[in-house]
Amino acid sequence: MKHLVVTECFDSIPISDSEFRGCLTSAEANELESYVRKQGLDEDGVLISRHGVTFINYVGFIQLKSCSIEILPKVSGDDPRKSRRVLLRMLQRSGFLNIHESQVSQLMIEKMSLFEIIAYLFTEKLARELRKGIFKSYQREYGELQLVRGRIDMNRQLRREALKRPGISCEYDEFQIDNPLNQAFKAALQLVMFCCKTSSTKKRAASSMAWLDEATVACMTHDRLERIRFDRTNRRYQESFRLAKLLLSRSTSVSSPGGVHSSSILFKMNDLFEEYIAYLVRTNADKVTVKDRSHKLLVRTGDNRGVFRLEPDLLVTGPAGKRIILDTKWKMIYSHRSRHGVKREDFYQMYAYLTRYKEVEEVILLYPHHDGIISTGGCLEDWHLEGEPEKKLKVYSIRYEDEQVAERELREILECDVGEQHD
Repeated sequence: MKHLVVTECFDSIPISDSEFRGCLTSAEANELESYVRKQGLDEDGVLISRHGVTFINYVGFIQLKSCSIEILPKVSGDDPRKSRRVLLRMLQRSGFLNIHESQVSQLMIEKMSLFEIIAYLFTEKLARELRKGIFKSYQREYGELQLVRGRIDMNRQLRREALKRPGISCEYDEFQIDNPLNQAFKAALQLVMFCCKTSSTKKRAASSMAWLDEATVACMTHDRLERIRFDRTNRRYQESFRLAKLLLSRSTSVSSPGGVHSSSILFKMNDLFEEYIAYLVRTNADKVTVKDRSHKLLVRTGDNRGVFRLEPDLLVTGPAGKRIILDTKWKMIYSHRSRHGVKREDFYQMYAYLTRYKEVEEVILLYPHHDGIISTGGCLEDWHLEGEPEKKLKVYSIRYEDEQVAERELREILECDVGEQHD
């Protein structure tokens, strides 16, 4: 099956009916367009024209009928292996994946897509836990028995007696494998069996399916997944379930002709970038509030009801209690553009933060660094409010793909800005 790799925002996949394997055919492009529409993905996130497909803000994996598409973040050198490692690290730091660096080094990053990697981690973890023992739980059962078991279901029993039917209507608890957790595992294993190409992963999935043979095949909706709870009896399966939930909840399927399903595991890069930066900031600041909601832009006269709640990405408190706001933007800015291409709406948003948060004197816009930004480090743009020079808006870029460099740059940004406030 054809596998295409594309860089988010920067590259496009050509559409052509030629035999060139680096293209989507017209039929595949139509299938992708149908999938995007049915799944309600952002219209400006998947741009499909007559000649090509560009992904904006989405990274991850899409499985179509006859091909798969992997969308990776931009890194220097345009190396897919490096892009996958960067993406895996961001997913790990952001809490989407629990994966150790040693596990990443064991994976064949150059040959495995993001879906294959998650499927590998899931089947490996689940197989290890199943070998220790299958999780069983008490499930409520109803049946017509010859002897009383549990308690008699009086309503059903009275109806049976009115109809002069033999047996006793009982309601009892059965200790069994067929429970919601195992049903979720079986659904995720089926998805892996259908979409995965790595033979060792499919073999592990098939083995685990045999262990869970008594579990029924169920449609695991988002609500059903959210209702699964953990306690001391099943806590060791919690990490396996997180991976299964990632596969199931983010991999919604849409049927295509012939019974084949399209599916995807997609992440929004602006959310992932924000969570990753929040993780790095927490290691270098005394206190970090994510999505602070303590201020509203306006309050209605009469009933004091607020409108337009402000939610800065990160409200950072320094050693002396001074505060700065750091707002991440997964957008491409360029040095050759006026004001580096910072959008007008972003200026207005930062202006609202500066004016509403009286204790905040520094607001920082943080963008991902790339080759279009000419910088030797430090602030790219620096403004202040008219008549209030202490109220500043600054623009920085960060080399997010190298975690050590990113930490150092963030530390310098925070020390510089919080330090200036101390003077």
